[in-house]
Formats: sequence, structure tokens, C-alpha cells
Amino acid sequence: MQAKHPEPAQTLHRWLLSVVNACCRFWRRAGLAACFGAGIVLLAGSFFLASAQAQNGNGAAPVIARAIHLVEGDTTETLAIIVDLSEETALRHEVITGPDRLVIDLERTIVAAGAQRVSGKLLPPIGALRAGLFMAGHSRIVVDLARPVLVERTDFVRQGGVARLVVQLRVTSAEAFLAQARLDSARRAANRAARPAPPAEGKADPRPLIVIDPGHGGIDPGASGPKGEAEKDIVLAVGRNLRARLERSGKIRVVMTREDDRFISLNERMSFARSREAALFVSLHADSLAGEPDVRGASVYTLSDRASDAAAARAAEKENRADLIAGLDADEEAKGGIETILVDLARRETRAFAQIAARQTVSALGNARLHKTPMRAAGFRVLRAPDMPSILIELGYLSNPADLAGLMDDQTRGGLVSALAEALEAFVLTTRAPETAGTGQPGVAPGQESSGSRP
Repeated sequence: MQAKHPEPAQTLHRWLLSVVNACCRFWRRAGLAACFGAGIVLLAGSFFLASAQAQNGNGAAPVIARAIHLVEGDTTETLAIIVDLSEETALRHEVITGPDRLVIDLERTIVAAGAQRVSGKLLPPIGALRAGLFMAGHSRIVVDLARPVLVERTDFVRQGGVARLVVQLRVTSAEAFLAQARLDSARRAANRAARPAPPAEGKADPRPLIVIDPGHGGIDPGASGPKGEAEKDIVLAVGRNLRARLERSGKIRVVMTREDDRFISLNERMSFARSREAALFVSLHADSLAGEPDVRGASVYTLSDRASDAAAARAAEKENRADLIAGLDADEEAKGGIETILVDLARRETRAFAQIAARQTVSALGNARLHKTPMRAAGFRVLRAPDMPSILIELGYLSNPADLAGLMDDQTRGGLVSALAEALEAFVLTTRAPETAGTGQPGVAPGQESSGSRP
């Protein structure tokens, strides 16, 4: 009986061939420029090869995602995402609500430079598309949806030595999309519950621990400068320099939430530091303000349920969207254990300690490096640990030429790092007991306002 019903397979085969032919027609129209661009992409991808092999652990060469295309289907209700890969690889996909997104994960895959610049125009169901490294040996494509769609079929089609992943999509109802999103959410929860607990870390070393958290990473580049300078790269460089400078005295321990270009969720960043009983958590960022090139200087943020000013509120809202950008369910991440024990955002002692650390940092930076309002507060999710002093340092603004030049210059950045290291080391070495929070000793009293500012 099965032999009497070949139509679905034949239809899919014809559809796949039409998709591939459509891509070929696009490339032929693009001509020499497209060939040159493909060559550049391949060349750039080769530079990632050695590091990716190390990340894969087994020494196998990574799969390179060379290009991503959107192609119309036979009807207005169908379309496809096509990913040109160096070879076939395992993948998974899921949909997420709030906002509606489709996520496609590719194992042992690196997205080559420029591959996320989608060939062709965005099709009506697609609001935006981005791709990049999600974790070591694992890349992610995130599709923002203007209309609900579901994956009908995934296949690999080989043509000219390229393994083309074809993800066939069909527009669906809001009810069907929500039902699938609930199934995917339940599967994620089951997978999390099945993960083995990380081994307990040794606590024989009595030295206080500072956790440095370079913001963003992987698929989430953060802010950008006028020539494409990425916040994630700048803060990672500062973080590495800061770790080296802090470790020089041998009096404290330092670890980083990330040491390469990978994405880490906001909840994982907090959990990483809390599981190690950090004496201080320091998140590093460098924002960019469109149309405001005159705004410059460093700021130090602490947690507050009410932002200190409108700009601080906007900054927190932007940073708190990191999980959404990377295709995570932000509500699920927020429920990762922290919200259930958080009574009034943080214990009074912890907030007071964070205030001391922030003031000492502002004082060490000096007026020349500071924003006109250097001490600020807002509801940053990454600062919500109730049992660990946490601060977020905005190193400067990539939209300001002077700040950007300083962050890109080794000598200027070295001075910044030395000032930060001096303040952070002094805090963890001298401010140790909870009783000091009530008296404000050592350091500035929690209720005292900082006087450091730059006109």
C-alpha cells in the first residue's frame, strides 16, 4: 500500500530542487562580486579552524557555515532557510514565544564572517535573522518572526561540493505555534533536569575570589563602533588584561565567566560566580548611544529596583535583552533559581557591599575617565545575586571617538585596567565581614554620595 503514495516524497524532492535552482539563479545574477565575496567568506572561515578544532575537543575539523539564504516557496505560506555548509552536521530546532522566534542549532559548526548577512530580501514571515557562535563547537541561527511559522521538514541537498541544509517552513496559526512552543519548553526543562550537577570545586584556597564577566559574546555582539568594533571583543580584551593585573600580587584568585567568543546566558553568569562563592562579581560593558557622540566616560552600576535616571533604565533594558537576542526564553532563564529566593532584590548587606565596591572603583578611576554621573543604579538581571556583591562597569561609549580610541589603545587601556585592579583588589582584601556594611567600614559609608564627576 505504501508504494501507491509516492506523491509527498516526490513533491518535497521537486520543491528542494526548485529552491536550489532559485539560489543558483541568484548567484548567477550576482556574478563576479558574489564569487569574490564567497572567497572572502571562505578565507575568513579558515582563520577560525585551528581554534575551533581545540574547542571541539576531539580534534575533528569544524563544519563551516558559509552563507545563509531565504528563499520563497511555491505559495505565500511557504518559504525556506538554506544554510551552505562545508559538510552535513547534526541539528535541532525549536520555537519560543515572547517574542516569537525560531531557533536552529548546528553542532560543531562555526559561522564564517559575513555568512549571517542573508542573501536576498527578508520574506514577510521573517522579521530579522542573526547567526553566530552560541557555545564551544555549537552555533545558533535565531529568526525573529513577524508571523508564526513552524518547521515542516529539514533536509540536506548536495550540490557542487556544498552541503545545503534546507529548513522548510510553513506559516501556521497562533494556536499551533503556541502549542509547539509549549512542547519545546517542556523538553528544555526535562533536559535541564537530566543534566548532572557540576562537581564541587575545592575551597582549600583561602584567598578571596573575583569573577570577571565580559558581557555579551558569540551570537550576541553587544554594542558596536562606527567601523564595526564589537563590544564583546573589547570587554573580553579588558577582562583578560584585568585578570592578569589582579593575579600579579598573588593575593586574590580571579576567574572569568568566558575566556573566548561564546554566548553565556545572564543566569549562567550569576550561577557561575555564586557556585564559586565569589567575593565580588564584576560585569564589564561598553555601550553605544546612537546620535549622542558627546556622551562619554565610565560609569559603575549597582542593582536597584528603581533606576537612578532614565539613561540607566534604558541601559538595563538593553542589557537584559541579551538572552532574547541569543534565542533563549528569558522567562525560563529568570526562573533559574534566583527569583525564588530573592525577597527584596538583594539582602541589605549585599547591596551595601556593592555600593562600597562601586564607590571605591569610581574613586580609583578619577574624574578624567568618568561619566558626568559615575554612580548609577538600575535593574540589571546580571546583578541580582542576593548573596554576592555585584557591580557592572560601563567602561565607556563606543559611540564617542575619545572613549573608543582609549579602549582600543593598549597604553590607555592599561591605565584603565590598573586603576580598576587597584580598587577591586582593595575591596576584596579589606571589606570581608557582613558587619562592615552597617558601619560603612572600610570604605565609604553606604549612604554617602560620590563626589567624583567630570563636567
